[in-house]
Amino acid sequence: MNLTKVVDSMIEKKMTFNEELSEKLYEKFFSAEKELKTIVETGATFQKELKKIVSVLKETGEDTSLHTNTLMEQMSKLSDFEGANELKDIVKVIIDDTDKMQAQSQKLESKLEESTFKIESLQSNLENARIESRTDALTNIGNRKFFEEKIEEYVTNHKKLGHDLCLILCDIDFFKKFNDNFGHQIGDQVLKVVAHVIKKELGLQGSAARYGGEEFAILLPKAKLGDAIELADHIRKVISERIIKNKNTGANFGRITMSFGVASMNANMTADDLIQKSDSALYLSKANGRNMVQSELELDQVVDGKQSA
Repeated sequence: MNLTKVVDSMIEKKMTFNEELSEKLYEKFFSAEKELKTIVETGATFQKELKKIVSVLKETGEDTSLHTNTLMEQMSKLSDFEGANELKDIVKVIIDDTDKMQAQSQKLESKLEESTFKIESLQSNLENARIESRTDALTNIGNRKFFEEKIEEYVTNHKKLGHDLCLILCDIDFFKKFNDNFGHQIGDQVLKVVAHVIKKELGLQGSAARYGGEEFAILLPKAKLGDAIELADHIRKVISERIIKNKNTGANFGRITMSFGVASMNANMTADDLIQKSDSALYLSKANGRNMVQSELELDQVVDGKQSA
């Protein structure tokens, strides 16, 4: 389904357009298209370079064949010569012909080096484009597409290798009011601050992404549930200590708080199951007053409480 059909369908259903929905539409219809265009252009240039290499190789092969024939003709004359002058002429032809072969060989080497350099540059450009297509432009951390690829990778490792896996979903408290009261520019600043803190405190322990709007996701491969809860609470405290100020006027916009939901993977779960469990824990965090960390442990207590009632 193309973008026009999707928009027409939304209008027909009287759905409301918002910032998060716009981002999802962009990711679906434009981000992938940009990456595909880059791949196609890179492939065409790559093919052009390979044709150039083949052309040089063919030319060199034909020239080498001609040189070989010439040398063989001159070599056959060695048995017929009568004096030194004839020998000198023969040797001169051989030397000249060898020089030609050497020059052609150098030409081939130079062309190959040039083409190799261009191909390496193209590969680097393609990798940069791939990274860019998986990076959130505002916060400079992974986007939803990056998250979906990473969670599938980690879930596969969990099932094949038995690695632990935890997911933290976190949401900025009352972000809409923040946007409405101070404007989207300040809201963007808040998102950048949160992303910076998450990236810094996470380090090399896992992968972080902007999951959508004001929601972020942190994947922790090889982490136990207790460690994930501890990291989530640490990030919560660091963020709650940040004060957002206007860089120009110094105006104080207050502190940021976030709610967190933490869940771990088990053998019978899918990626969607892990997301759902973490999201339920996040919802519980909001329901219990926000600015806190709730996990699957609290979810189990709620279920047990309902069962015993």
